[in-house]
Amino acid sequence: MKPWQVLYSRVLVDRRPWLRLIEQNVQLANGHVIEGYLLAETREYAMTFALTDEGRAPLVRQYKHGVNGPSYDLPAGYLDAGEEPLACAQRELLEETGYVADEWRHLTSAVLDTNRGNACAHLFLARGAHQVAAPRLDDTEDLVTQFLAPAEIVAMVHSGEINSIASVTCVMLAQDALNEEGHHAQP
Repeated sequence: MKPWQVLYSRVLVDRRPWLRLIEQNVQLANGHVIEGYLLAETREYAMTFALTDEGRAPLVRQYKHGVNGPSYDLPAGYLDAGEEPLACAQRELLEETGYVADEWRHLTSAVLDTNRGNACAHLFLARGAHQVAAPRLDDTEDLVTQFLAPAEIVAMVHSGEINSIASVTCVMLAQDALNEEGHHAQP
């Protein structure tokens, strides 16, 4: 497959590190031209399905302005400049829940929108999670954390209560990994 040829490119919005919007005219390999194709450069983030020794995982609920309402997600946050995804996942788990974990496994790095950019959600499974501090939320965070059994969280995915693509993917990949290890979801 041949890459598209960029005929024209200009930056429409530059609000780095949050968003950079680029408009391009591109020519496909078959000669067809698309005018005004939009690319969006966004920040990458890390997300964690953290399992405690008691067999429960934290789920956070908070207002998300993009959907104009509350949303359930796993603990997550944006990577700081130069930060490795694992370090971000560990930092965000501690900040949002006050928990750290003994074992970490990278599940995948999933591209959020292959049509618009290459930003990834870096997804992790953590085991042996235990509380070491109180949550330390920043000024933009107002969230409620609850701890649920993996089967309850999977049920929330199936019912649509958990509907962000990164959380759905992380929950299901974590469940697959736990099933491989013989830790089947139990209500």
